[in-house]
Amino acid sequence: MLVAAACSGTPAATDSEFPPWLESLVASTTDFQKEILSDGEVTIDELEKAVLANVQCQEENGVEIRDFVFDPLGGGYEMSIVWGEARPDDSDLESLDAIEEKCTIEYSIAVEGMFMFQNQPTPEELSAVLARTAQCMRERGLEVPVDATQQQLQELAVSDYGAYGECRRLAQDESD
Repeated sequence: MLVAAACSGTPAATDSEFPPWLESLVASTTDFQKEILSDGEVTIDELEKAVLANVQCQEENGVEIRDFVFDPLGGGYEMSIVWGEARPDDSDLESLDAIEEKCTIEYSIAVEGMFMFQNQPTPEELSAVLARTAQCMRERGLEVPVDATQQQLQELAVSDYGAYGECRRLAQDESD
C-alpha cells in the first residue's frame, strides 16, 4: 500500500502581497479554482472542497483511494492508495503520477498554494518550531547544532527519519 500525504501550516498573519509564483499560479488556473479564489482568500471549507474534488478526479481516473482524512483545523490531509496483488512497476507509478498531476492542476494546486501562503508561519513561529524540533531530536540522542536551520535538521533526519518526523509533529502541535 502506498500512502500519500500533504499538509499545511497553522493560521498566522501574513502580508497581503502575493509572491510572483502565486500570482502566476492563480492567474493561469482552472475555472473551478478561480471560483474559489475569486474573493482573494481560501477558507478551510474551500480548501476541503478543492482537495475532495482532486481525490474524486483521481478515483474517476482509476486510482483506488482509502482512508482519506482531512484535518478541518489545519487543512492537512492524508490517504492510502491501494494497489492490486502485484507490486506496482515503474509504468504503474508513472501512470499514477500523471493522474495525480492532472487532477491536482485541475482542482487544487492554486487553492492549496493560496491556503498555504495565507497560513504560513511568521519567522518567529518558524524559529520556535525549529528550536523545539532540534531540542526533541537532541533528547533522542541526535547531535544537533545550536541554532540549526531547517535544512540542517532535514539532513540529520536521514539518519533517523522517524525521530525527525515525530519531533517535527510534536513541535508543530505545541505551536497550534
